[in-house]
Amino acid sequence: MNLSPPTRPSDDPRVLDVPVLIIGGGGAGLTASVVLSDLGVGSLLVERHATTSIQPKAHILNARTMEIFGHHGLARDIYAEGSPPANCGAMAWLTSLGGDEPYDRKVLHRADAYGGGALAERYAEASAYPHANLGQRWLEPLIRRHAEERNPGGIRFGHEMVEFEDHGDSVTATILDRDADRTYRVRAGYLIAADGGRSVSKRLGIRMLGTPTFLEWINLHIRADFSEFIPFDDTVVNRVSSLADDGSLEHCGVVPMGPKQWGRHSEEWTLMFSRPPGTREAAELDDETVVKMVRRTLKLPQDHPMEVQSISRWPVEGTVAEHFRAGRVFLVGDAAHRHPPSGALGLNTGVQDSHNLAWKLARVLSGDAAPALLDSYEAERRPVAERVVERALFSLFNQIAFTAGTGVVPGARPEWNRAQMTALFSDTPDGRTRRAVLAEYFETNRITTAHLGLEMGYDYADAGFVTGDGTERPEPDPLGLDYVQSCRPGSRMPHAWLRRGGERTATHDLIDHGAFLLLAGARGESWVRAAAEVSAHHGPAVTAHAVGPDHEVADPDGVWAALRGHGEDGAVLVRPDGFVALRLSSASPDPVRELRRGLDVALGRAVSATASPGAEGDR
Repeated sequence: MNLSPPTRPSDDPRVLDVPVLIIGGGGAGLTASVVLSDLGVGSLLVERHATTSIQPKAHILNARTMEIFGHHGLARDIYAEGSPPANCGAMAWLTSLGGDEPYDRKVLHRADAYGGGALAERYAEASAYPHANLGQRWLEPLIRRHAEERNPGGIRFGHEMVEFEDHGDSVTATILDRDADRTYRVRAGYLIAADGGRSVSKRLGIRMLGTPTFLEWINLHIRADFSEFIPFDDTVVNRVSSLADDGSLEHCGVVPMGPKQWGRHSEEWTLMFSRPPGTREAAELDDETVVKMVRRTLKLPQDHPMEVQSISRWPVEGTVAEHFRAGRVFLVGDAAHRHPPSGALGLNTGVQDSHNLAWKLARVLSGDAAPALLDSYEAERRPVAERVVERALFSLFNQIAFTAGTGVVPGARPEWNRAQMTALFSDTPDGRTRRAVLAEYFETNRITTAHLGLEMGYDYADAGFVTGDGTERPEPDPLGLDYVQSCRPGSRMPHAWLRRGGERTATHDLIDHGAFLLLAGARGESWVRAAAEVSAHHGPAVTAHAVGPDHEVADPDGVWAALRGHGEDGAVLVRPDGFVALRLSSASPDPVRELRRGLDVALGRAVSATASPGAEGDR
């Protein structure tokens, strides 16, 4: 159903009215469509390209993202189409794939990554959903299928937004149907810009702040049999750092992409490397030269088959939009933040942007929330984006820096550098010392491959839309590795395995679409009754459970009781996106009033709309 169409419906039959217009059909835009549909909000998505991405592009989906996809019925399909866990739990650094020098076809380092191997237990404690591995070439059509099933006729590829205007109480856009070569107009309550910053933010004059383009990234999507060259079957990324004839180290990522077989037997691969922009070398890299360069770097035999499917080039920057909102327009994904692919953070952050925004739009359109709630989108997500961009930049340069542990010196004579690489792999005390030192360098890459704290540990306490309880924020791990689960307001609700009706269920799977979740202690029935009254008379919907041995929802292992931070007569209130809005330490003489206060804050009803700086169009 369509909730609350624009406040000034058009009487022009040539104008299509929708609550939300989404510009862009990549991962973030398609996710927004799916989530809005599940929340009962009508939307129209337009994408100027005729199809979803033809490039594999991003491929690692972290636990938080899979939690979101699980909530919206996509996780099962993603796990089925993506690589099995046995083929995506490590990262390796190699000296080459071929070649005959003493240092060729060697392993510089190998590490567990993204919840694989020794990391599995720590990741499993944090989420019911392990990470997944599926390139955007296959992921985007999957999400598109789900979006079209939920919103028939509302997903239009080959349609381009050519202009728009924010009227204050609605947004009007002109859309070009590229196949029919005709335009039509759309009137929407809100506009989500998921277009990578190509048009909407530029028209609004929103600046991207930070580090401008500093690399040109080149991806090759190829078909090849690399099984005889790749030493491991569980590596999600293989990074080759080979010694060229001139003594320099050349780097290339070799990423298995499946799609039928995985690991070293993958049929398709992404090869990734970069060059400084604006240089003569970068300017002269036509497709034929790129292929020759990659063969040289990997040291592949010249006669080894490698069928190039496509080559893409894109500028690498480290920037965050000055604003994530302008009136009735919101930026998500690459329109709001751009950075190198190091750490697999980009697509994940974009999906989480859309998830954060969608439930707020739904609640405002339904009338449950005040328009001021929409200001929380930028207040909550922009600090996350800043941290992600900072980490991605640092991770990229760290990955370049730790190859200094090989002893290879940029600009040194080729003979010197060849001698360093030969010594590194010699069966001598010096060689063993060199390899031990090199391992210390590579160990710093934990910040790229094991950053659970960065993926899951952000919180929204400072944005002002949760009710604090006076407790101190857990000291964050500066490396972003460790994640301390907490029910402190503003934090993601901890994961714990409960039993509901005798069946094992995760805490996050208790959240109903669009509803708040209240979990009370075993003696917290007054909070459960209060939630029922609030749902019935004041809005919004609150799903409530008392958790105890004699209740429908039980905590058999005591994990939830150890994490919730309140007694048996207390409760926690969780937002539709899984973040804690309110923690109630004990019983209250007026639980309805306490709960309503918490909901008023969480829904922006405690904030005067006239004091909302970003909501001029909502007044």
